[in-house]
Amino acid sequence: MRLFWGISMVALSMASPIMADGFDERFKSFDAHHWSIANYTFKHPHFDTDWSTKQVAINNGLTLSLTPQQGRKNRYLGGSLRRNTPTGFGRYEVIMQPLRGAGVVTGFFTYTGPHYGTRHDEIDIEFLGKNTRQIHLALFVDGKMWNKFIDLDFDAADKPRAYAFEWGDGFVRWYVGDTLIYERRAIDGPIPAVAGRLFANIWAADPSIKLWSGETLSGTSGQAKVLQMGFTPRTAGTGT
Repeated sequence: MRLFWGISMVALSMASPIMADGFDERFKSFDAHHWSIANYTFKHPHFDTDWSTKQVAINNGLTLSLTPQQGRKNRYLGGSLRRNTPTGFGRYEVIMQPLRGAGVVTGFFTYTGPHYGTRHDEIDIEFLGKNTRQIHLALFVDGKMWNKFIDLDFDAADKPRAYAFEWGDGFVRWYVGDTLIYERRAIDGPIPAVAGRLFANIWAADPSIKLWSGETLSGTSGQAKVLQMGFTPRTAGTGT
């Protein structure tokens, strides 16, 4: 099964007993069986953002919006979309265009944690709007984070481009288009091992993390675009 580029992979052993089929989602319309849109007040020390269904538009692609709001503790409304079924080892692909702007974060990532009855494991591709000529790679294993910034030879906010990560037993590899940009292996440190749900989101960072994210300017608004999201499960014994 080939999605946007890269090596073909078929059916898979997972990071947990949960099995899931591969998919190639182009967001022609909203599929409530497979996807959920967040709509709630978000209490997290690193986020200055609540979630609203009004911030997610699906019509031949996914549009995630960030806008200011009044009269709430969090100063912004953002958009977050989640795959309903957990997925594990495999290749995760996206075609996306993040939003430029200090304090703004556009993300594509797998996540599981206490809300789902598990430890916190996560694998991230993120773009910090303060510098969209970098890609932020991160992972969490039982709540402990590792992260790295990689310089790009283009501005990711200029147009949609393809990005991916491959997750296997003891490794994570990140890609820009066909190009491998970084690999982390178990010899380097812990690797996520619990199946999670795939997300795409846009949010404004709390001022407490402005050294990392930049400080969101009052009135900041804008949109990120996601044209495709896909997952190809990894067969047992297919490479390391």
